[in-house]
Amino acid sequence: MSLLEWLFESFNPGPVGKIEVHQQDPDDNGRPPKKWLIYVVTLIGLFFAGLCFYLIFHNRPHDDVGTIIVRLCYFSIYVMASHFFDATPEPTNMGWVSGLIDNPFRISEDYNRLLLFFQVVLLPGKLIAFSLIIGWLLSRQLFRAISNFTATFRGR
Repeated sequence: MSLLEWLFESFNPGPVGKIEVHQQDPDDNGRPPKKWLIYVVTLIGLFFAGLCFYLIFHNRPHDDVGTIIVRLCYFSIYVMASHFFDATPEPTNMGWVSGLIDNPFRISEDYNRLLLFFQVVLLPGKLIAFSLIIGWLLSRQLFRAISNFTATFRGR
């Protein structure tokens, strides 16, 4: 934070984005996403999850069970934090030339850049959490369909 940012921001404060906890009921009034988009996002999330599990369980000679458990705990904390926290920067206050040049007179622009960084860092965790939740829901539905199918044959 420079002295210029501190002085000029007090005269004309800029809008700042926010970090909020995930809301249960989104206020989306738009159309629901298409099925192919949900499948693509789920596959990308499963790819990221597989990559993270590979990095966690990759055999190295000095790794022990405690190290693997600590890595799994960090991974689960990251995925839960990514799922529950939403960082939304204010796009109108991201610097000069659409964010390519730092505005030396606004500290709020630096906060928005930090929120954009958090949004980018949390995106893989959001995809992993989404794919795990969708996978859980699909497996429950598949288990119910299989149990109903076997129940009809037992009843005959």
